[in-house]
Amino acid sequence: METKTQGPDMPKAKLTDAVVAKASLPEDATEAVLWDTEVTGFGLRVTAGAKTYIVSYRPQGGGRAATKRRVKLGNPHTIKTAQEARRLALAVLGKVADGKDPAAERAREKRRGGAKVTDLLDRYEKDLERRAYVNRTTVMSGLRTRLAAFAQRDVSELTGADIAAIVERLEAQGKAGAAQDFRSRCRAFLSFCHAKAHAIPAHPMLGYRKERATRAEAVERVGRERELSAVDLAKVWNAADPATVFGRLIRFLILTGCRRGEAAGLRRDMIDAKAKVIRLPAVFTKQGRGHVVPIEPTLAALLKACTMDARSPELVFPSPRSGGVMKGWTKLVAGPCKASGVTFTLHDLRHTFRSGLSRLGIDPDTAELAQGHARQGLEAIYNHDDGLDRLRPAFAKWAKHVSSLVAAKSGATCQQAG
Repeated sequence: METKTQGPDMPKAKLTDAVVAKASLPEDATEAVLWDTEVTGFGLRVTAGAKTYIVSYRPQGGGRAATKRRVKLGNPHTIKTAQEARRLALAVLGKVADGKDPAAERAREKRRGGAKVTDLLDRYEKDLERRAYVNRTTVMSGLRTRLAAFAQRDVSELTGADIAAIVERLEAQGKAGAAQDFRSRCRAFLSFCHAKAHAIPAHPMLGYRKERATRAEAVERVGRERELSAVDLAKVWNAADPATVFGRLIRFLILTGCRRGEAAGLRRDMIDAKAKVIRLPAVFTKQGRGHVVPIEPTLAALLKACTMDARSPELVFPSPRSGGVMKGWTKLVAGPCKASGVTFTLHDLRHTFRSGLSRLGIDPDTAELAQGHARQGLEAIYNHDDGLDRLRPAFAKWAKHVSSLVAAKSGATCQQAG
C-alpha cells in the first residue's frame, strides 16, 4: 500500500479568497503549506480533509537557531476572508516583535482552562474510582461542598489560608469532626494535584498540621469515647427498632463491632450464608486487609429481616431517604438517643464491643482480629490466617451476652410494670 508523506511547500502566492478556495493537496503528500507573499510567516496549511490558516515564527532572542513555532488562526469557515486572516496573522507577529511567544501563551491558557478546582476534583474522583476507593462518594461530596466557592478558580490559586478559613469556620460552628475530615481529605486531594496531576507547583497545605490537643480537649475526647454500661447497651438495643433500616444497622454494629462506614456500605454479595460468614474485601476496610465476620444465629436473623430496596438492591442497609449509602449520622442517631434515654455515638458501640470481648475472657489477639484492626510489621506481611475458627466462638459468646442483657432489661421492665 502506498503511504502519503508530507510534501514540499507549494509555490508562494498572495492568499486571496479565490486562491484559498482552489488550493489542493499535492499528490502523494499528507499535508502542505501555501505561504503568503504579502506577510512572511502567514500561510494556509492544507491536508486531505481540511484547510487551516497558520502563522510560523521564531521566538525573539533565539536567532535562526531557534525552533520555529506555529499558531493556528482558524479555518476558512471560521475566518470569513483571507484578508481578515492576514490581519490576525499580523497581530500575532506583532506580539512576537514585542518579545512575546503566542504559542507558549496559548499552551498556558489551555492548561489553565483545564486546571480549575472543579476540573481537578473530577480527575481526583476518577483516580479514586480507578483505585477502587470505597468511600469516594462521601469524600467527593464533602470536598465539592466545602470547596464550592472556589470551583471556578484555578487550582494553583487555592491557598493554605483558604483551606484554614474553611477549617476554622467549621470549628467555630461546633463541627470539629467535619473540620478534621475536611482537613485530611483536602490534604489528600491537593497531594494529588501536586504530585500526580502536576497542576500546582507546591502543596499549599505543606506544614499545615492539626494543632496538638490541649489537656482539656484530650479529657473531653476521652469522655466522648466511652463504653456503654450493660444497662445502657440494653436500652440502645431495645430503642433500635428492627422494623427500620437504621434500627437494624445499630443492632448490626452492636453484634459485630464494625465501623459505621462498613455497615453502611455492606453489600449482599459480601454475605456468604452457606459458609455463615461476612467477607469484607480489603478495599472496603480502613486497614486495607480483608476482614471476616462470623454469622451466628442472632446476626443471621437480623440479616434475614433486611428487606431489599429496589433503588439499590445490592445494599443491606440502604438509606431510606435516598436509597444510596447511608450518611448524616448525627441526625440519624438523635432518634435512638432520645428513645433510649442514652446519649451515645455509633463509635461507642465499637468501644463497647471491644471492651465486652475482653470482659468475656476473649484473648487480646482474637478480640483485635474481631474488630478488623490491622496487624503490625511482619505479622501483617506473613500471617494470612483469618482466624475464623477463633472468631466464631468469640462472636457467639458476645451475642449470647447481649441477648442476656436485653432479656434482663426486659424482665426488669416487666417487674416494674407489675
